[in-house]
Amino acid sequence: MWIEEEKKLPSDMSKMVDVAFKINCKTLPYDHAFSLSNAILKHLPWLEDNKLTGIQTLHGPESGNGWTRAENEEIFLSKRTRLVLRIPKSDFEKACVLQGETLSVLGNEIKIGKASKKPFLTVRDLICRFVLTDDDLDESEFLKYVAEEFEHNQIHLRKAICGKTKSFTINGNQKFMRSLMIADLSKENSIKLQDLGVGIGRIFGCGIFLPHKSIDAVANFKED
Repeated sequence: MWIEEEKKLPSDMSKMVDVAFKINCKTLPYDHAFSLSNAILKHLPWLEDNKLTGIQTLHGPESGNGWTRAENEEIFLSKRTRLVLRIPKSDFEKACVLQGETLSVLGNEIKIGKASKKPFLTVRDLICRFVLTDDDLDESEFLKYVAEEFEHNQIHLRKAICGKTKSFTINGNQKFMRSLMIADLSKENSIKLQDLGVGIGRIFGCGIFLPHKSIDAVANFKED
């Protein structure tokens, strides 16, 4: 008799999962995070019980005709756009209650369709679109803050790049944030960062790591 222990992939060890909903909505203002969060919390108030639970903002093309989109413009949503919640794996059925609802976000209706699970990809490079920061924190100070948080979670930061400071309106207050890309992660740390995120504000789409658009994001790591 020869029984080998089943090998678990790093992605199987994650505590969180993404739930992607089909939506029907043509446009939204760029600065919609706070309103979107409030609309969803009316149906799923338990999302606030876990600080790692997140609501990703909706995104269209990042630029048009070679020009970078201004922050005060509307974004155009395609049929492929999905509303994505990052939740504990055990809460998937609870999240499906959102199916069939219509959300009102800044005068726009978002009709919510079918939900599906999106397990984390095991990739070397991750990007976070929005990390909350202070407006007077320069690039080196921001990266130092990120590195210290990673060290607290036993992750040594090797390669990181941050973007320019942008602003959102949260509960009537202007909040500042930067994008952040982390490169050359191990398989385990890639999944760990997607579970944990960085900083605060998940419920407004901040601190959520996603696969960077690279060959790894498409093919994944080759398994040992």
